[in-house]
Amino acid sequence: MGRRNQAGRVVLKNTVLFIIVALLFLTLVTAAQWSVTKFKMKDVFISNLAFVRENKERLEGEMEKLGMNETEYAWYLTYKQLNIRPTFTGTLEYYARTAFSIFGKTGRELFSGGFRQSVWYYLRNTLIILLLVELTILGLGTYLGLKAGYDGGKLDALISTLAQLFSAVPVWFIGALIFLLSWRVSVIPDFTMRLQLTATGTTGKASAYIIGFLLPAITMVLASVWEYAYTLRNILATEKENDYVIYDRARGLPEERIRRKLLRLVLPSFLTYTSYNFMDVLMSVLVIEVVFDVPGLGYILLNSFKAVNVPPHGVEYYYYPQAIFTVGFFMILLYYINSLLVDLLYVYLDPRVRT
Repeated sequence: MGRRNQAGRVVLKNTVLFIIVALLFLTLVTAAQWSVTKFKMKDVFISNLAFVRENKERLEGEMEKLGMNETEYAWYLTYKQLNIRPTFTGTLEYYARTAFSIFGKTGRELFSGGFRQSVWYYLRNTLIILLLVELTILGLGTYLGLKAGYDGGKLDALISTLAQLFSAVPVWFIGALIFLLSWRVSVIPDFTMRLQLTATGTTGKASAYIIGFLLPAITMVLASVWEYAYTLRNILATEKENDYVIYDRARGLPEERIRRKLLRLVLPSFLTYTSYNFMDVLMSVLVIEVVFDVPGLGYILLNSFKAVNVPPHGVEYYYYPQAIFTVGFFMILLYYINSLLVDLLYVYLDPRVRT
């Protein structure tokens, strides 16, 4: 099978999976909205029942016309207020209406009532941190991992130790520790001010964003680069023990040529791990955004569902399905792009995939 046909199959497979996962996630978000609505229906029903009993004489004629008692009429008013038909098809209609409303709201209107900025503002902030972190991990981690895996020595021992240490500590704890230390010793004197300016959007300079997001990025790099380098070190060290390496050295081949051959052979494994590591970094970035109070997708996810105690009415629930779907859809889209690129690289770089 040719490269072009194989690449077409890869694109089709990933695109179909992307659409299926996006639709499933949309269904879950809509189902959650329906659960919240059903919970609110009870409060609305209790309020309507009290209203019906207080105005029984005025409403008695309409209740007789509809053939309903007080309870049934209160439920009738509840469904009417919420614009829901009390049937199975009415529930499906509500699902469809909610799903289409998610796609129908974009930009600033997407978060009306719960978020001040547009979706692009929060997405931009997450992408800035993600790019800073991923590029640093990719460059530094690859260099350290390949050097430790090929040369060994003290660097190998150091990376092995740090990888075990930081893999046992959750990223939010590292973030909280760095935040407290930076505030206590004033590592970056205007860090708090820069972060506040970035959060409020009062400055649009690239330097302000870089400085404001510096500590979150440093936290992510510190927490993730050692495990990344250690995994690459293991991939290279395992490949280096194969018989062909011993044979090439016995033939007297230059060390630089053996090194290039090793890198070419470990490239598929390197791409696979880098792909999975990218999604792991994305999830950790969302957590770090919450720790450092960065207005990104993690902030949206944290504030998309709230339970607020409002005396004397009790607990009120605030749920923003458009916001949750936006975060989930962005992550699904990134995974789709990531998986598609890796699969296409496999097609063009690994001859075993084309056979």
